Amino acid sequence: MHEMDGLWKFHRTHHLTKHPNPLLTIFADPEQEFFDIVGIPAMTYFTMKLMGMPMGFYEWWICVKYVSYAELAGHCGVRIDGQAPSTLGCLLHYFRSEISIEDHDLHHRNGWRKSYNYGKQTRLWDRVFGTYHERIESAPENIDYSNPAYIPLL
Repeated sequence: MHEMDGLWKFHRTHHLTKHPNPLLTIFADPEQEFFDIVGIPAMTYFTMKLMGMPMGFYEWWICVKYVSYAELAGHCGVRIDGQAPSTLGCLLHYFRSEISIEDHDLHHRNGWRKSYNYGKQTRLWDRVFGTYHERIESAPENIDYSNPAYIPLL
């Protein structure tokens, strides 16, 4: 949506905010909202089906909720070293491709059309295509590992 003129005209409204929060996650043109609400879930369903995975309603619903969670986390603006849960977390960490909340926040803070840190579920493609930017606040030397924050699930 950043590289193609036809798509950027719908996505640029979303980038008017430089400090996103969960309410601004959905700040976009109606065309992008339609794609986010209909297109991404449909692509998820058909991709999983093509990979041979059983995709009943409940499996599809879990995928959609995960994407929604990752979208909200990626736009939450919270200053913590938090990641979207992944079964591939150890592998992503080994390749320095795990996502942190700060990664996509930097995408909004410092970027407009040509930017970096596009991903919200992983930094893998940003690493492959050279569009990642090193973290500032959640760099290992800036994290207080002896004072973790616990977020209760219930």
